[in-house]
Amino acid sequence: MKKTLLIVPVAIAAMLTGCENYKEQAEQLTRQRDSLVAITNANNQTIDEFISSFNEVETNLNTITQKQQSIAMSAEKNPEMAKTTKERINAEIEAINQLMTENKTRIADLEKSIKRNSGKVGKLEKMVANLKEQLVQKEKELASLNEQLGSLNVQLATIRTSYDSLNTENANRVIVIADQTTKLHTAYYTVGNYKKLRDQKVLAKEGGVLGLGAKPKVVPAIKNESFTKIDYTQTASIPINSKSAKLVTTHPSDSYRLEQTDKTVSDLVITDPEKFWSASKYLVVMTN
Repeated sequence: MKKTLLIVPVAIAAMLTGCENYKEQAEQLTRQRDSLVAITNANNQTIDEFISSFNEVETNLNTITQKQQSIAMSAEKNPEMAKTTKERINAEIEAINQLMTENKTRIADLEKSIKRNSGKVGKLEKMVANLKEQLVQKEKELASLNEQLGSLNVQLATIRTSYDSLNTENANRVIVIADQTTKLHTAYYTVGNYKKLRDQKVLAKEGGVLGLGAKPKVVPAIKNESFTKIDYTQTASIPINSKSAKLVTTHPSDSYRLEQTDKTVSDLVITDPEKFWSASKYLVVMTN
């Protein structure tokens, strides 16, 4: 009986010791589980951050490609490139450069992340290497694009120089043509009685005997200062306001008419300007 009683406490002690060991093991397992969960969460966070940065770089690369295509199309469609087009292209290039800088920063951060978590995200190194290759390729494409735009700018400068030269030539031609047209359309007229016209050295009497029967004639060396200057394409009539009027200079009779009112010649109306002034660009009307 005593032996039995002794065995019971020993068994109880063994059981208590086993429970303590089991508790410690359970706690150790719990700590290990929590550590694994923490590591897993850290890895998941690292991978999530990595994927997010990776996606941002890929998005930037796609945007760069679109902008490059847009620039190429603009340059191709507009070889002379208006000012607004050039400003837009320069803005696109600036945006591309900014995206390139952002990509370099992101890739550098990804490489640092890989080094910090060596072994955990080692499989992602190839993805970063691929991004770096794409970035290098984009830099080459951008350099080529800048070279093409530079060539277009030189061509544009040449075209503008030629255009300005042509504009200058055309402007000079317009001036010459306008001057020649003005000269072609310039005519001179004077109206007055014989005494007035004689004093102005426009008329002089010639012929006759002893002054009798002499007729007024236009002097050979007349001066423009004695006449009124007009553009005959803009002058349809010339005021007379006299009882009578006679054209001393020669003009086709079917190219004009004398307008009369109350026994007074009021105006000389030119019905066919080109024909009227074809014989002489000077008109002398002697009144009475």
